Amino acid sequence: MQTLTKDRALALALLLIVAVMWVESSSIRPPTSWQPYGSALFPRILLVTIALLSLVLLVRTFFSPATPPPSWSAAVSHWFNRRKSVLALFGIFGLYAALLPVLGYIVATMGFMVASLALLLGMDSRRKWLINLGISGTLVPLVYIIFRYGLKVWLP
Repeated sequence: MQTLTKDRALALALLLIVAVMWVESSSIRPPTSWQPYGSALFPRILLVTIALLSLVLLVRTFFSPATPPPSWSAAVSHWFNRRKSVLALFGIFGLYAALLPVLGYIVATMGFMVASLALLLGMDSRRKWLINLGISGTLVPLVYIIFRYGLKVWLP
């Protein structure tokens, strides 16, 4: 007997949402004389794409072997181990947002860029440090000049 797995439930829920959205997309006004396709075309293309991907997911659930779920502590540990860099990047961004009004745009953004690129690139060689500092040292002043003088937007 087949059980309802997470993937199967997700595929069925998405198909239900697509069906509801398809019916609702019929309330979008029909095309006018100067519109060849109308405003409902793009949402319907997206809905068809989502429906096809959901069907692929649903079919795959019937052919892949079911694996027993891991214990709760093992699942949490595995989740954190796989997302260490993402969580660290959120922490770095939070620190950047807190320091931006204090240090100003150029200093805070330079620190954020160097720290985030160091986290993402992995700083195990002199070459990566040079790339990191080159990108950060070029982009931060360039963005500042574009916003300050080109767009006339004051940055902190």
